[in-house]
Amino acid sequence: MRLVLAFGVVVAGIWLVPLFLTVESGLKFGPPYQALFTLLALFGGLVVYLLRAPAMAPPKSASRAMAGVALVFLVTIGGVVLLANVAPQFAFEGTGEAAATGPERGRVLFFDVKVGCFLCHSVQGSGGTRGPDLTHVATSAGSRKPGMSAEEYLRESLMSPSSFVVPPFDNIMPPFAQRLTPEQVGDLLAYLQGLE
Repeated sequence: MRLVLAFGVVVAGIWLVPLFLTVESGLKFGPPYQALFTLLALFGGLVVYLLRAPAMAPPKSASRAMAGVALVFLVTIGGVVLLANVAPQFAFEGTGEAAATGPERGRVLFFDVKVGCFLCHSVQGSGGTRGPDLTHVATSAGSRKPGMSAEEYLRESLMSPSSFVVPPFDNIMPPFAQRLTPEQVGDLLAYLQGLE
């Protein structure tokens, strides 16, 4: 009974934990992997059950014992190889190419640890305070530098941040020209321009 209860708790965790994973975690578990982990839990429960079961009679011959070992080996390896060829890999959001739209990909980029925007800038209370708050940057960016539109100012801020530093902040922002592709810069700009 305890074994069945433990199996139920593990399976419930396998199917419920992915519901609480956020986009910022960058990790997704799809149904194929949930099914795989459920089968692995079932296999583990079966092993524990067999270890606790009464001893079986020894095989009548060495050849039968070897045939049983070979069968288990082939089924196990065959199953793993089949699974590796059929099941999708883990999907990491990473830089956000999998997101649906430019602004959404830009939002994922903004909160990506590898890019690091949120480490210094905050949006609606989430992020750092070493740089300006970007909650309403689409509205304020057009008035930062005379003669520049909001998009031009934001692009220049990403590509050459030392050209204009918002007072009273220090000039600590790294240039992103070498760190992001042109498409990623466009996605980040699309996200920032939506922050009105």
